[in-house]
Amino acid sequence: MAFEFDTPAKRSKLPIAKKPVWARIAPGVFLGYRRSPEARKWLVRYGRPYVMSVFANADDPETAATGVETQTFTQATSSALKIAEAANVPVSRSAIPVTVRLAVEEYIAVRNARDAKIKGRDVRSDADTRLTKHVLSNTELSDTLLRKVTADTLRDFADGLALKPANKKRLCADLKAALRASWEKHRKALPTDWRDEVTLGLKTGEDVENSREIQVLSPEQMTTLMTTIKEVDRSEGWEGHLYRLFTALAATGMRFSQLARMTGSDARIQQRGAGSDCVLMVPASRKGRKKSATKPIKRIVAATDFEIIRPDKSIAANEPLLTRLQNVEIAPLVWQSGARVAWRSASEIDRVWKKIVKRAGIPRHTIPYALRHTSIVRQLKAGLPVTMVAALHDTSPAMISKHYAAFIVDASDDMIAAVTFGIAA
Repeated sequence: MAFEFDTPAKRSKLPIAKKPVWARIAPGVFLGYRRSPEARKWLVRYGRPYVMSVFANADDPETAATGVETQTFTQATSSALKIAEAANVPVSRSAIPVTVRLAVEEYIAVRNARDAKIKGRDVRSDADTRLTKHVLSNTELSDTLLRKVTADTLRDFADGLALKPANKKRLCADLKAALRASWEKHRKALPTDWRDEVTLGLKTGEDVENSREIQVLSPEQMTTLMTTIKEVDRSEGWEGHLYRLFTALAATGMRFSQLARMTGSDARIQQRGAGSDCVLMVPASRKGRKKSATKPIKRIVAATDFEIIRPDKSIAANEPLLTRLQNVEIAPLVWQSGARVAWRSASEIDRVWKKIVKRAGIPRHTIPYALRHTSIVRQLKAGLPVTMVAALHDTSPAMISKHYAAFIVDASDDMIAAVTFGIAA
């Protein structure tokens, strides 16, 4: 089904006029678009005699720049059909053109809503940024009907991406998730092997995170790294916030996204016998398809690390534990530190991390996730059972066995050697 105004680029070629242009989206239901001097609007027309109404702003660049709420073509199509249905007009849902664009936009809406719920405000998810930039901007792929998408279609798209392997992997994972979610809604209209085609087409090979062995830091490298982070924190005016974050990452081996959700009540002193433990109750990961709340992971950390992570005892129970200073532009190109705000995304440390790695003299491809790898390997080498290491890092024994098999073997060899006695001939 072809439309002359289903993308902002196509709509920009239409003349400015007070009369809308129309497209039939279902029997007796028409979606309209008006490009007037004042605005860019979506309209719906239905019934006999027909009823016409304006219901949304189009997502044209001119409208989006004003900050008002907008709808894409696929969103407007869905909204128009709902309006007609509410007026008791019989509508077939199959009238909506099921394209890659529709699948991606629906997925983006879900991801944005999920992130907004987590952070308590409207946000744009990382998936939104990646998919909008690389998929929705690709008209040829976006306008392809889902039923015509094949492994070759997706493979050609992925091969044409000028991205680093890790970034390509994330993008392909997002696109695969969007298409598989659409499969659940539209599978009756799709070939039976369609989902397998998607999996094959977006397969990016083995994990493209840097090698696990290369990403595991030695004790000497860890000492140098943490010293360097402290120096960079002091020299660049982070006021201790950067060092606190990395101390928590190194002490627990947990993911950034989990530590960012910790509050003041998650750092506590617990009595144990005659002594006490410094405890961090780290929120469970949201990875996977967990539908119910999961208990936080209890991590006992050294007292010195605990004092760094929570130096201010006045942090309220519901306040973020780990924060950073928000820069405020007080004049053109003049910035100063503002209020403390919670960390939002791991991308906030990307720029400073490159400086840290260079100054510390560790391999330049090292990523912050190396702190997690190092924590896991350290515990395996200490002889902790795989199940315990997995639980302490909020992952599965299967994942530990799969990715750290070589370290498990090394640790086992060390333990066996320690209890093996030579037998004289």
